Amino acid sequence: NRWGAHGFPRIPGGKPGSVDMPTWAIGSTNVLKGVESNPLNSVVFKTAWNALRSSRKLESHDWVVKVDPDAVWFPNRLRTHLKVVVDNGAADSLYLKNCVRFQTMQGPIEVMSTRAATTLQNNIKQCGGLWGTGEDQFLVNCLHQLGVSARMEETLLNDKYCDGYNDCHNAWKVAFHPFKETERFMRCHSSASQAVLAKQR
Repeated sequence: NRWGAHGFPRIPGGKPGSVDMPTWAIGSTNVLKGVESNPLNSVVFKTAWNALRSSRKLESHDWVVKVDPDAVWFPNRLRTHLKVVVDNGAADSLYLKNCVRFQTMQGPIEVMSTRAATTLQNNIKQCGGLWGTGEDQFLVNCLHQLGVSARMEETLLNDKYCDGYNDCHNAWKVAFHPFKETERFMRCHSSASQAVLAKQR
């Protein structure tokens, strides 16, 4: 049973930092900006993916999750969501869409099964023509190109750019985005945590 086991590697730019978790330095993460200042960071994503592949950690986990640093998220909520997916028999080669408005997987939280991740790992060079885009756009296009299935999980993410608003008083959403300032980040985390307590009363 792997629901109680998880790994939280952090992949920073530059040199490994002194944080209480595994880190893999990947060098510079500076990128150009695209439409609406979205970073064209698919090449950085490729470098980070190579670091993950070289770690040989994929085989010991059922899911691969990437979360933006300005996203407030709750791992235990995600575990509950994924257990539902598994119990419904839909967790083979799969990634989770999280934005109904754009019918895609937005970058703040990206979730795919290990089999989907392995397919990406083994065939990522086939998606070479997609470099120079945002990493979430690259990832969705590449997974689609490789024949990986998608499932919409509309309760996975509250994203201002997808939903048009932020609502940190939700007790079921897994992630909330964007919260770049520490004070706003912690306030959102507190509100979402209190929402759970309020439902239990």
